[in-house]
Amino acid sequence: MRFRTIPFLFWLLLGAAFSASAQDTLTVMQYNLLYYGNYNTSYYSCFETNNNTQRKDECIRTIMGYVKPDIFTVNEFGATDALLENFISHNLNTGSIDYWRSDSRINHANSQIVNHLFYDSRKLELKKHVALRTSPRDTDVYELYLKTPSLAIGDTIKLVCIVAHLKAGLSDESRRYTALKIAMDYVNENYPTDNVLIMGDFNMYSSSESGYRLLTQTYPNQEICFIDPLASVGGVGSWSENSQFAAYHTQATHYHSEECFVGGGLDDRFDFILMADEINFGYKGLRYVRNSYKAVGNDGRHFNHDIDFNGNTSVPAAVLDALFDGSDHLPVTMKMAVDGKLGLYESEAAWQASIAPNPASTTAQIHFVNPNEGEVVISLYSLQGQKVAYQSKSFAAGWQQTEIDLNDVAPGFYMLRISTSEGMCQTLKLIVK
Repeated sequence: MRFRTIPFLFWLLLGAAFSASAQDTLTVMQYNLLYYGNYNTSYYSCFETNNNTQRKDECIRTIMGYVKPDIFTVNEFGATDALLENFISHNLNTGSIDYWRSDSRINHANSQIVNHLFYDSRKLELKKHVALRTSPRDTDVYELYLKTPSLAIGDTIKLVCIVAHLKAGLSDESRRYTALKIAMDYVNENYPTDNVLIMGDFNMYSSSESGYRLLTQTYPNQEICFIDPLASVGGVGSWSENSQFAAYHTQATHYHSEECFVGGGLDDRFDFILMADEINFGYKGLRYVRNSYKAVGNDGRHFNHDIDFNGNTSVPAAVLDALFDGSDHLPVTMKMAVDGKLGLYESEAAWQASIAPNPASTTAQIHFVNPNEGEVVISLYSLQGQKVAYQSKSFAAGWQQTEIDLNDVAPGFYMLRISTSEGMCQTLKLIVK
């Protein structure tokens, strides 16, 4: 989305010592810190003796130094301002580093643990923070802007990060759904066509859960949906206690239960970063870097084991120790490429392509302006990146029309891509009913 220069962007530019360029990437990391700095509960048996903050700080510094994220979101953070200030000074702004910033604490639910977002202020600026009233904890919405060179001419790239910590337990599926419905409604009202990530500890046991399907398939406005980066590589299904999903599990780092730390070894995929289609397909200046999504420290060989059992070389030894000692969750990360100039999208718009009807059922008409005579390729993709329809035909220059057969395409939300051998392309949304 494009905006004219406003006062916020003006002072943002004045304070920018570094900016994200068109060749840059943003690394996002989401991590459940396991009752960081909170010792007021006996239910989880988390105390200073078995969940020591100083030791956790050492672990966090080691993990941060390895991943080097630009955006760092967390769950299970003790709900005090002093703890937040100490976390930044002890773990992020250390030595010569002074560019990490955070949100301010909001806690409508009056929970002992909250979510937080930390960001590299050389690349990003936090414009807005809203806490949605969900149960049992608030769901936090962060509106960020990238400090790109294009800000000077009034263009900016917006990124919205939604951080949730949903209710745990097989019997609490409906509560997870309710919290996500509130978040989805907020996106629908405020950010329907923006770059949006939703992340956190979702405590979901399979992709058949109503909350997961709401995020990815069933929300009433079918243009509002999120894509799971692991959908195209086999990471979606009944992942709980299922060895077929061993490479994607994020809990638990310990086999033996040690009071605060949940035991059982890696056997659940609870931690997620999902992305709007704008990021998956690169509509709005950010594009998901394929195959960059990972659970840090999961080598796929530690199903129902400690993450360091019998060797694990997926990360350096010091990082593995930090992951084992720091939390019973593994952090998840992904990368996004930055296109600060937005030139690709401006050239795509010149095609003036359209689809009608949309939604469609059996067929859809595609109208477009072909810049030069030659072959035009039309491909239809699912949100998981699977090609479900394809045609290649030669067209004359000028206004053209063609039809795509949808009889064998299941109802759902798809992306239709038109391209030529000369490199011209455009991607359109298509709903099949």
